[in-house]
Amino acid sequence: MLGMRVLTALVGVPALLAVAWVGGPALLVLLAVLAVLAAEELCRLLRKDRPHRGLAFVGVLALLAGAYFLEGDFPGFLPAALLLLYLTAMVLFFPRFNGRSFCSTLVAAGYPALLAYLYVLRVRPDGWEWVLFTLLATWAFDTLGYFVGLTLGRVRITPGLSPKKSLEGLIGGLAGAVLVAYVFSLVTGAGPLALLLVLGFAVAVGAQVGDLAASAFKRFADVKDAGRLLPGHGGVLDRFDSLLFSAPLAYFLINLLGVKMP
Repeated sequence: MLGMRVLTALVGVPALLAVAWVGGPALLVLLAVLAVLAAEELCRLLRKDRPHRGLAFVGVLALLAGAYFLEGDFPGFLPAALLLLYLTAMVLFFPRFNGRSFCSTLVAAGYPALLAYLYVLRVRPDGWEWVLFTLLATWAFDTLGYFVGLTLGRVRITPGLSPKKSLEGLIGGLAGAVLVAYVFSLVTGAGPLALLLVLGFAVAVGAQVGDLAASAFKRFADVKDAGRLLPGHGGVLDRFDSLLFSAPLAYFLINLLGVKMP
């Protein structure tokens, strides 16, 4: 299992970095594919509440398309438009599409669409650097957290949600993300350094929350993995759960903290 996990990462990581470097429609299309696949996985996880797949896919694609046509601004009116669309569907198709279907469809659309924040980051003038930072910090947290937890993990922090998550793994992951921020500042000159370190720490915390949020959905469905598409990792949601939280958090904090490229 570990060998397949490493092999998948060796293929997938360079491919994602290459598309992120190109940016533009290529990145948006890749994110749209990943988001739709994650929405399909979420619909399966939430099947007890009967989400509508078609409406979920429409919502995902509408949110990503909105980020493109509005030139990188995440469209505030689109979530409201989706809400109205789903409410209308509940009125027209009740009781087949009821309140539980409405809520699960909204989650299945809105949650994977958070990947759009990678595109929103990329269209900034310094977007490639910030996308690279977000990916590296998130991956450092995931990777070091996994291996430190695997070898040294003793204290369980979420036994009822994700039994293998340990305090030692969390500390290792946080250290990895902060180290990425430090090296990133040295190489690029981005700063101030203190704010960049805060950003790295925050991205790591976001990655942990994102991972545990996906675990909550899987526990709800009583499954180990959200899918089987990626050997050694599970599904798209299993692999990108951390980024679903860390990417929007990075976008907001970069703007809030005023961290700048030279």
